[in-house]
Amino acid sequence: MKKIVALILALTLIFTFTACSAGGGNETTTANTQSTAAGTTSAEAEQMEEAPTKDKKILTIYFSSANTVDATSSATPYFDGVASTEYLAQYINKKVGGDIAKITPVKDYPEDYNGTADAAKAENDKDERPEFQKLEVNPEDYDVIFVGYPMWWYTLPMIMYTFFDAYDFSGMTVIPFNTHEGSGDGGTYDKIQDFEPNATVLEGFNVRGNSADKADSDLDEWLAGLNY
Repeated sequence: MKKIVALILALTLIFTFTACSAGGGNETTTANTQSTAAGTTSAEAEQMEEAPTKDKKILTIYFSSANTVDATSSATPYFDGVASTEYLAQYINKKVGGDIAKITPVKDYPEDYNGTADAAKAENDKDERPEFQKLEVNPEDYDVIFVGYPMWWYTLPMIMYTFFDAYDFSGMTVIPFNTHEGSGDGGTYDKIQDFEPNATVLEGFNVRGNSADKADSDLDEWLAGLNY
C-alpha cells in the first residue's frame, strides 16, 4: 500500500514539474513575440511619420492675377517677371514635386492697380463668385493640395470662394499659402477649413509680397515641419 502511495506521489511530482516547465517555455515565447511585435510597431511608426511625403499625389494650385490687391498694398511685386504668389507656388512645387496649376479668371481684371482694387472690392461687397477657366487637372484626384492666393481686401479673393465651392476635398489634406502687404493670413486658413469641413487643413505659410523672393529658407523650414 505504501509503495502504491509513494508511486502516486512520484508521478504527481513529475507531472507538476513538467507542467511548470511548459508554462515557463510559453512565457518566454510570449515575451519574445511581444518584443518582436514592439519592434514592428516602432518600424511602422517611423513609416507613418514619413508617410506624408511618400505615395501621395500632390498638386500645387494658385491664383495670381496681373494686379493682386491687399487693402493697403501697392501693385503685386514681380521677380524676374513672376508675380509673388506664383513665385511661392513654383518654389513649393519644385520642393514637393507633383503637379502645378493656375486658377485663371474667365474675365480678366483691369491692368491697372486701382481698377483691380475696385473690381475686387465690388466682388467682395456683392459676395460674387467669379468664374475661372477649366483647369487642366481635377484637384479632387489628389491626396494633398497646396493652395496659394494673394490677400484681397483682408480676405480671400472671391474667385477662391468659387474654387472651394466647385470642389469637395473630403479626406484630402489642404495646405494654404498666401502673400499679403500687412494682413497676414487674415483668418483665411480657418475660413478654408469652414469651406472644407471634411478635409484636413494644415497651418499655412504667409509672407509679404515684396519679400517673397527672400522667403526660401522660411519656406524650407515650413515644409520640413510638414514632413515635405
